[in-house]
Amino acid sequence: MFTSDQISSQESERIAALKRYEILDTPPDANFDRLTRFASKLFNVPIVLISLVDTERIWFKSKYGVDVNQVKRHPGFCATTILKDEVHIIQDALMDETTASDPLVTGDFGLRFYAGAPLKNKEGHNLGSFCLMDKQPGTFSAGQKELLTELAGVVIDHIEMRLKARTANAQQNQLLQIAAHDLKNPLTTIPVRADLIKLKKHDPDMVDKMCDQIKQAGLKMTRTIDELLTTSSMESGKINLYTFKLDFGEIVSQIVESNQALADHKKQKIELKIEKDSQLYADEQRLTEIIDNLISNAIKYSPFGAEIEVKVDNRDQKAVLAVKDNGPGLTDEDQSELFQRFARLSAKPTGGENSSGLGLSIVKQLVEAHQGKVWAESKGKNQGSTFFVELPAIN
Repeated sequence: MFTSDQISSQESERIAALKRYEILDTPPDANFDRLTRFASKLFNVPIVLISLVDTERIWFKSKYGVDVNQVKRHPGFCATTILKDEVHIIQDALMDETTASDPLVTGDFGLRFYAGAPLKNKEGHNLGSFCLMDKQPGTFSAGQKELLTELAGVVIDHIEMRLKARTANAQQNQLLQIAAHDLKNPLTTIPVRADLIKLKKHDPDMVDKMCDQIKQAGLKMTRTIDELLTTSSMESGKINLYTFKLDFGEIVSQIVESNQALADHKKQKIELKIEKDSQLYADEQRLTEIIDNLISNAIKYSPFGAEIEVKVDNRDQKAVLAVKDNGPGLTDEDQSELFQRFARLSAKPTGGENSSGLGLSIVKQLVEAHQGKVWAESKGKNQGSTFFVELPAIN
């Protein structure tokens, strides 16, 4: 038996799940209306409803045979259905002690027969019901129960697809905003620095400085574009790996060197330790993205003057990369959101750098595509963190 507190908690979770779909009070949908019309003919009943049970009301996403948008939740046949895990059947509501006094039964509506299948989402929450009503008593066979359950499943599938489509649109808009924001600053920098080079062309040191700044702006744009393209490829399922035999330590060394200018700008020291090198089969471009993301993150989130340790090792026939920083560390909440797309962690870039929120999610997907795993360890806030990548090594 559940306690009242447990029931209250479950209902709060159910309502939160319902709200997340943002389907309440939305306009009629032909997909749902087609199902209620079909069900009326299939089961030979005059009234079919797709209901969603809110806190104080039962709202009808689709209705056939009645002209009402919602009713009070209590009392309510659908409110009872969401408490069950199977089809709820009342053959004659006037003869059933639990419903005999219901206004829908005793009033002008004259409800007698009811069969409702709960709309159970993938998390196990019953959002509402797919229900059949008649003003005449009736029976309901086992085969009909199976059919009604299947129709309820179709409704849930439509609701889930609607949520996925909305989420995908929101993420696409977010990607566009990221692209516009993260590319605007370096694009502004390049023409300004180019003009300064013209003015300072007789000052070699100043020209070198301006050229380095233009190079950094270009690298920043390249990283942003690579992240966006990789994310787009993953969403479309078109990402392919072209694997070759590679020297893991050599790849890591090259990426450390390419990030040295960023570290120098923040007066940081990158210490590379190759404890034991590994050979592995990997896609060089994707492997570079993985390593570069972790090292550039360590630079981005570590304070000025910090030391960053990059270590390559081989354990149990696994090539292991560890990137350790002395930055802000990871809270328990950070750990729960790590590697999720658009995750916003508690740490902030220490040099005003941009963060798309895509990098670690890309790392995770690329590592797993190589049959490896990635994780992070931290003793807590302000105690630094270490990111690990483990990939299959060649025996």
